[in-house]
Amino acid sequence: LLYQDASYFDNPAHAPGKLITRLASDAPNIKAVVDARMLQVIYALSAIVACIVIAFIYCWQVAILGTSLILLLAFVMIGLAYKISIMNIEQIKNDEAGRIAIEIIENVKTIQLLTRCDMFFDHYETASKQQKRSELKKGMIEAINYSITQSFMYFMMCFTYAVGIRVIYQGDKSSDDTFKGIIAMMLGAVAVMNSAQYFPEFVKAKTAAGMLFNIIYRKPRTGDLMEGDRPEIRGNILFENVKFSYPQRPLQPIMKG
Repeated sequence: LLYQDASYFDNPAHAPGKLITRLASDAPNIKAVVDARMLQVIYALSAIVACIVIAFIYCWQVAILGTSLILLLAFVMIGLAYKISIMNIEQIKNDEAGRIAIEIIENVKTIQLLTRCDMFFDHYETASKQQKRSELKKGMIEAINYSITQSFMYFMMCFTYAVGIRVIYQGDKSSDDTFKGIIAMMLGAVAVMNSAQYFPEFVKAKTAAGMLFNIIYRKPRTGDLMEGDRPEIRGNILFENVKFSYPQRPLQPIMKG
């Protein structure tokens, strides 16, 4: 941030309050999943793959049905994750509560002297309520995901047993092999249930990582100050006929010759 050009901070989206809020919230959101939760998801994915392989070895009919159900659940979760990611980005762009809070703290003496405490409190309260409504909408989507994933094992049990009974009745597979295939798919469903509870944290971390790395990898328009020559300059500098206006207000010149 310190290397960015001055015009970067003229953009309302890069107001100091918003940048400080990003620094204060994005890094902890990313760190939240790079721990035992990440390992739990890796364990679950490994278990799902192993269970699918075992099921195909013993009873391919049950394995195809179970794999289809897992893929269907995956598509649903990806869709919900995409929806939440869009909401997170919009919430970050419209995050006025943090900016107002920092502005109030930085100018608290002036606000008190001008007796504008009530006005700023109302502004902060309005922005906070807007954030709350956005969080409630995300909470509904996360609740839908949680209810689907935590009941997934019971759907898997119902469908795989239905197919397994049909397979045994027709004599395509022995009851022993069919039962092994059913148990394998049910264990895969348990792995889904154990890892899906971290879904909100991973979606939040993905959005936070995107915003944070956008700041890290952004190149200043004035060039990289760590590159180029560094000649020793001596003498006097004179500015003549300087015309300047901020990028956000090109029609309002600051300097006119």
